[in-house]
Amino acid sequence: MTLVGIISDSHDNIDAIKKAVGYLNKKGAEMLIHAGDLISPFTIPLFYEFDGKKYFVFGNNDGEKNGLKRKIEEMGGIINDVLELELNGKRFIVYHGTDPSLLHILRKCSKYDFIITGHTHESVIKEGNPTLINPGELCGYLTGRKTLCILDEDMKPEIVEF
Repeated sequence: MTLVGIISDSHDNIDAIKKAVGYLNKKGAEMLIHAGDLISPFTIPLFYEFDGKKYFVFGNNDGEKNGLKRKIEEMGGIINDVLELELNGKRFIVYHGTDPSLLHILRKCSKYDFIITGHTHESVIKEGNPTLINPGELCGYLTGRKTLCILDEDMKPEIVEF
């Protein structure tokens, strides 16, 4: 099984990115999923200090999408508006989460085991079929809490605050 780190809304907070990457490496995470609002291409090399696979989606504040895409692809990564992933027989969909009606549709369609979003800056875990995960904001700008989510080897999510 694989330990997964899920983050969102890093908003160029270099210190928070470094801490999160260091934490995930120390925990032995094998995958990092970023659910949007990276913001600037200059932060991308910080994510590539993470030892495992990396997946990114665009957020509504990612104004320099071409630069982000180019930098991530140069480093061998994947970024898109929406990503579908499979891990240990579980199906994931990742998108930033700016459209509540889309979230409603995804929860009803029974295609995914996990829906991962960001955008609201509020950490949420709603277990079920599918399980909804919003890791909250890594940057800590709006809520004052710097959070991420760990999905353990048993696919159990946990919010971690820095």
